Amino acid sequence: MSSSSTTRPEPAEAAQLVMPRWSRYRGQQAADNGRHSIAAVAPIADDAECVTFDYFRHAGAYWRAVVPLAGVRQVCGQSYNFSAPKTRRGERGPETRFRKTGLPKRTIPVLNHVQCRFLFAEDQPVRLYPNGGDASGEPAHLTHDLVYSVEATGPPGVVFNLRDAVLGEMICAHRFLTTEEMVFERIAVEGQYVVESAPLGLRPEEERNLLLKALQRSDQARMTEPYYMVRLCSTNNCTSNPLVILDQVVEYDWRCWVASQLYRLPLNPRVYLRLRGLDTDPSYRKFLRDEFADYLNDPATRRRRREHVKQAIAERREAQGRPRRAE
Repeated sequence: MSSSSTTRPEPAEAAQLVMPRWSRYRGQQAADNGRHSIAAVAPIADDAECVTFDYFRHAGAYWRAVVPLAGVRQVCGQSYNFSAPKTRRGERGPETRFRKTGLPKRTIPVLNHVQCRFLFAEDQPVRLYPNGGDASGEPAHLTHDLVYSVEATGPPGVVFNLRDAVLGEMICAHRFLTTEEMVFERIAVEGQYVVESAPLGLRPEEERNLLLKALQRSDQARMTEPYYMVRLCSTNNCTSNPLVILDQVVEYDWRCWVASQLYRLPLNPRVYLRLRGLDTDPSYRKFLRDEFADYLNDPATRRRRREHVKQAIAERREAQGRPRRAE
């Protein structure tokens, strides 16, 4: 964590968040793109029953979330490759090449994003209230399903790129969001193939502690840390952070402990789980685009996607110094 960025933004200050002075984008306004670490209302104790925090992401907005830690019933690993798919010439132009697994073949197979999905008991949902508001009474939303995802963010119009990721020029955001919101961002907008593992072989106490440690890590980071994709002694990226947290709460035998030292590079998330003895069914592969097919095909989702893409294009043109196109 950089000692030069110790101020923790409150919800009302989210729109004014600027890039820290360790970044080459220092002083520029950070993008309001939903990538934001949480801000706990009170310090998150190890024996906490519920955790209340701001900047939970759902339906294109931030919310104050009340999360019952004991409500976790299942934890699954998720991943997707963010390099370009391989194509071949087809009758109607380039066609994506697919593997037998149903996943596209990728130009850089080792560029994989890792995230974690938590499923809650039916009678212990996560309650959502207006961001920064009162967390009592009837919630605005209930969800039994959330994702922890570490992502890089920068100024408006600046997308993830290897130069900034390697040199630590972007902010490392430790996000919590609903799976539905993740599906919108990654599948509806970006067309990713998000794949989910079988439930991890964790005990109930390990599932609770995994969520607890992830919340504590996000609250610790806030929006003050650089994203480092690769580094000699330490990293701060989408692959390393979830696996480091996992290794903090699971007790391994010596063989799995040795294997758990492999986590720094985004090589093969599924193999990382297997080496730790946590991949309960290596043949299992769930596609989130199948699970959320009704949501993705909903006219409201498609309308929101069009508006989102239009705004993203406008911001990129503005960042490149080009005028916005007329409506």
